[in-house]
Amino acid sequence: MNPRILQEAAVRYFLEVVNTGSISDAAAKLHVVPSAVSRQISRLESELNATLFERQSRGMVPSRAGELLAAYARRSLLDAEHVSAELDALRADTETTIRIACTEGFATEFLPRVMTQFRRDHPSARFNLAVAAASVVTRQVREAEVDLGLTFSLGPARDIYVKYSQPAPMLAVVAPSHVLARRSEVSLRELFEHPLALPGPNSTLRQLLDIYCSREGINYKSVLDSETLETLLNFSLSGEAVTFSGELFLRSRLARGQLVALPVPELHVSDRNIEVQTLARRDLPPLMEAFIATVKVWLPAPSAQ
Repeated sequence: MNPRILQEAAVRYFLEVVNTGSISDAAAKLHVVPSAVSRQISRLESELNATLFERQSRGMVPSRAGELLAAYARRSLLDAEHVSAELDALRADTETTIRIACTEGFATEFLPRVMTQFRRDHPSARFNLAVAAASVVTRQVREAEVDLGLTFSLGPARDIYVKYSQPAPMLAVVAPSHVLARRSEVSLRELFEHPLALPGPNSTLRQLLDIYCSREGINYKSVLDSETLETLLNFSLSGEAVTFSGELFLRSRLARGQLVALPVPELHVSDRNIEVQTLARRDLPPLMEAFIATVKVWLPAPSAQ
């Protein structure tokens, strides 16, 4: 194999097919004809002596060899971008952008405060923040669309390196006027006898809730389902519904007494973790390592969750 093939346009064409799942869509984004993309993919496969794609009904799906090449290509592109940014910084007072994807629980209060504090010590830092479901955050990290992912996870993910992890139990919360608010202990089964406002099925909160209910043999019906935590909390505050969230999103409301976290023994053991994710086998620039260190300082101690 000629190693130079991994530094040429063929890899860029290949990566666009991985990202789009289609030769025609990749060609449109690259502003070339589809046959040019096909030729480059064929050339790569010939040089590497490996099949890079499996053609399926859902499109072009990377083979195991294709996944390995895609991971290499993404790391190489990120490294090139950051070397370029660091060279610019040597020539002038250039700002450095940290691209972050996170779930809603991090975006409302936690990250704005962390970013503000970080910029006091690193005024050249700027941020680009995308908010998405946990699975999307992980995908964006894997596909090098962002530098860091802050998310909640129920297990390991392919091509992801976890820079930091800590338990993140789920809390059941109600308004202070709720009939359960003054109880010293509430079982999960008792909880589900009351109206429920639940996170959407794509959230780790809902997935975790389904796991707990399966363990206890509990069936439930909700009066409100929403992908937006803010909607669920405001609905619970204005009525009698029980809802669920993590401590980070609830912190200020709990401190002000606007909501009450119920003592539910079944929720004390955490199957869910806060994770700071990066692309596997990637060396991070010092500024990003410093930002991750700041995030860790601002996260609550695991016992406080």
